[in-house]
Amino acid sequence: MTANQTDLKELLKKRLFDSISAQIDLIGYVPDDITKLVKDFTFETKHADRASNDVELEAGLFENGAIVASNQPDKEKLAELVNGHYDQVFYDCDGMMGRLYQDTQYRNIGYWDEATLSQDQASERLQDALLDFIPEKSGRILDVACGMGASTRRLLNHYPAENIWAINISEKQIESTRSNAPGCNAQVMNAVDMGFDNDFFDSILCIEAAMHFETRQKFLEESFRVLKPGGYLVLSDILLTSRARLAQLPMYHGPENHIETVEKYYELLSDAGFSSIVIIDKSKDVWGAHFLRAVNRIHEKFYSGDIGIIELTETLWNYYNANAVMGACLFISAQK
Repeated sequence: MTANQTDLKELLKKRLFDSISAQIDLIGYVPDDITKLVKDFTFETKHADRASNDVELEAGLFENGAIVASNQPDKEKLAELVNGHYDQVFYDCDGMMGRLYQDTQYRNIGYWDEATLSQDQASERLQDALLDFIPEKSGRILDVACGMGASTRRLLNHYPAENIWAINISEKQIESTRSNAPGCNAQVMNAVDMGFDNDFFDSILCIEAAMHFETRQKFLEESFRVLKPGGYLVLSDILLTSRARLAQLPMYHGPENHIETVEKYYELLSDAGFSSIVIIDKSKDVWGAHFLRAVNRIHEKFYSGDIGIIELTETLWNYYNANAVMGACLFISAQK
C-alpha cells in the first residue's frame, strides 16, 4: 500500500468514526433514546462498564459532523434556523432529501401501503387522507407551512385558485408555491401570528409542521380564530420522544412545545375551543414505512455506485438518529 493510499485509508476511518460518533452523541443526549437504539445488546469490550451519561452535551445542533452549542432561540432566530435548514435540504438535489424525493416536490414523510410505489404517491396519499376529514370541500382553505407548494397545487383538484391561501415563513418556498400553484394566494406569514380576519376560512390544512411552531398552542388558538364556525382544522403532526430532545435542538421551539401523549394533544385542542376531535396514530404507515423504504433505497444507490461509503454511512446514521427520536405520527381533525 502506497503512502497516499495509507493516508486515504486513515482519512476514511476518521471521517466515518467522527460522523458516527457525533450521531451517537446526539442520540445519547436523551438516555432513553440511546437505549432504544442499542436494545438488549451486551457489550463485551473494555468500555462495557461506561455509563450512558459519561458524555453530557449542552443544548446544540448536529451540523456537518459536529455538535454546535446553541441557546434556545427567540421567534426571529427560530424562523431563521428553520428556514436555513429546510431551504437548504429542500432544494439540494444532490443531498439526502434530493436523492430520496427526486420524483416529487412534496417534502413530507408520506402515508404508505403495499400499493404505494413512490414518495410522490405517498405524499399525495397523506394529503388526501387529511382532506377526507373535510366532508364538504367548499369555501376558503388555508395551506399552513405549504413547503414548495406541492400540497397547494393538489388543492386545485378540489378548490378554485381564488379560494386557496398558502402561508410559510420562507420567502424562497413561497416563490416556489406561487410557481407551482398559480392564481393561489401565497404569502410569507407566521402560523402563530396570522394576519387574517376572524372567521375567514372554511378549512385549514397543515402537513408535518406544527412541531416547529412557537408554539402548537398558539397555532391552534390562531386557527380557531380565523376559522368560520363549523370549519375544520386537519393536520398531520409528529411528536418527538421527549421534552429534553426539544431543549437540545434549536430548530424546534423548546420544551413547552412538547406533547407527551395523544390525550394531551386532545386536551390542547379542546382548550383552544375545538370539538369533534379525532386523533389517529399512523406511525407504522407514516414514519415506519418511509424509514424502511428510504434505507432500502439508500442501499440500492450504494450498490449501483451512485453514492460511496461515506454518503451511505452518514445518510444511514441520519436515519438511525431520526428513528431513535421519532415519536407518534398523528392524523388530526377538529371542528370549530
